[in-house]
Amino acid sequence: MRGPLRGATGVMLALICAAPAAAAAVSLPVATPAAAAPGPAAAVDPEVARYAALPIIDAAIASGRLEAARDIIARTAAVHDSPRLRLRAAELALANNALAEAATSFSDLVAAARSSAATDKAIDAAVVAAAHQGLGLVRLRQGDLAAAQTALDAAVAGDPTLVRAWTAKGVIADRQRDFKAADAAYGRAVGLDPNSATALTNRGYSLMLRGRHAEAEADLARATTIDPGLDAARTNLRLARALQGRYREAFADSTKAGLAADLNTVGFAAMARGDYPTAETYFNRALALNPRFDQTAWANLRYLKSLTEPLGTGFASDEMGVGTVSAATARRP
Repeated sequence: MRGPLRGATGVMLALICAAPAAAAAVSLPVATPAAAAPGPAAAVDPEVARYAALPIIDAAIASGRLEAARDIIARTAAVHDSPRLRLRAAELALANNALAEAATSFSDLVAAARSSAATDKAIDAAVVAAAHQGLGLVRLRQGDLAAAQTALDAAVAGDPTLVRAWTAKGVIADRQRDFKAADAAYGRAVGLDPNSATALTNRGYSLMLRGRHAEAEADLARATTIDPGLDAARTNLRLARALQGRYREAFADSTKAGLAADLNTVGFAAMARGDYPTAETYFNRALALNPRFDQTAWANLRYLKSLTEPLGTGFASDEMGVGTVSAATARRP
């Protein structure tokens, strides 16, 4: 059939964290003898409090609690700023999809690292590598693959353990249809973190692009086990199963609220397999179930009609192909 699978890239790991309110300033009571009057509280060294805040900021960003992360960053910066804290501020901008702000913040860190390299205030190499990683992710979202590749190469050269950087390198390789490089990059990412639902989801998407649906299913099934709330993995798992002709199994765990979208996903797979009667059935059911007009199902149904109608009775090219959307998606690294 005509038309490749389409999708948009993307990734954020979900972590569970403690409430961030305790991170800004920590005070411990001084133990006193029973007969003595209580003394003043001894404040923890601000340097200790600053480093204690960093993992809480990371967890807040990862779990989508962006306002909490912003508040902790602001309160911590008021006590003592640092490259590590500025890195978190850049990551927060990236999480908010404020790409211009994130690019400036990551670039400033990289520039500061270069200017301070030969001084006693040199920025830690891990921070520099993470800044290159963040800049690469920004450039990837902006569609500048060359700049993204340059930044990501610098990131893994500085710190080969950066899972997000390897995953993003796999996404770039997919877009360039360099599947050997994609396999190598995703292999590094999954090898570093076998429980990265993001890396597994993107590798599964990559395998689907090549028609390796059974292998894709294995990665996507594992991703949904690790993170059951990861929508991209669940959608692509349905697609991988449907592309193997296992339509009923593709609807496993489908909910009433999501059934219309799932019908469209499975219908697209049936259309890709050349099973046009089944595809038409699913698209029509999606239209009937959706309380609002389903543009995706309608576009796919019109495209299907163009494939099955006798020559001269189909739709014009500007009516059928444009707007046809598959459900296959990769996650943002």
